[in-house]
Amino acid sequence: DGSVAKVDFYQGATLIGTATSTPYVFAWTNVTAGNYTLTARATDDRGAVTVSSALAIAVNAPPSVTITSPANNAVYPAPANITLVASAADADGNVARVDFYQGTSLIGGASAAPFSISWTNVAAGTYSVTALATDNTGASTASSSVTLRVNAVPTISLTSPINNATFTSPATINLAATFSDADGTIVKVEYLQGTLLLATVTAAPYTYTWSNVQSGSYSLSARVTDELGATT
Repeated sequence: DGSVAKVDFYQGATLIGTATSTPYVFAWTNVTAGNYTLTARATDDRGAVTVSSALAIAVNAPPSVTITSPANNAVYPAPANITLVASAADADGNVARVDFYQGTSLIGGASAAPFSISWTNVAAGTYSVTALATDNTGASTASSSVTLRVNAVPTISLTSPINNATFTSPATINLAATFSDADGTIVKVEYLQGTLLLATVTAAPYTYTWSNVQSGSYSLSARVTDELGATT
């Protein structure tokens, strides 16, 4: 028998907004986590008021998550076995699951603390890993990314002298090797007689002249190290 002048929206006894025209909508913004009871109160053109039934809602706090291991920029020799560990919490519920991703590819997940998985046989390369925590109501949060480097170990072969070579004492023996590193650079080549270090060479062509070698039988090897400390 008239018209609706306004609709007031309440959270409990607190007025949170008013709409004065159809469709009587109010946007309640920046609502913090918690449980709320909402009602609407319609007032007509003559001041009569009706209150709606109460509506209970919950605003869920999303979980928090941080990768705790490995550290950012950690380096592993290839092929690597890497344990991924995350710390996750939920202020108003519980963490149901933590999934680990390499880029957009799912590596694996854990449904109970400690939230960890084993990432096995990881090939050489650089990877960006994140953890995605999901709480008991389905809200999820992604961690900051952690960068990992799986380093290909260098290769080396002793080319001089040849195996079972014979020299006249006192001998001068030229030591040389061929080597490579698929994903980096060589920083040094070491020449050894048994476990005794004969020389460390840090510049190309990475050769060494072993002088005044007395009579005897010797076992020689070469060890190469790349810029990340991997050795062969």
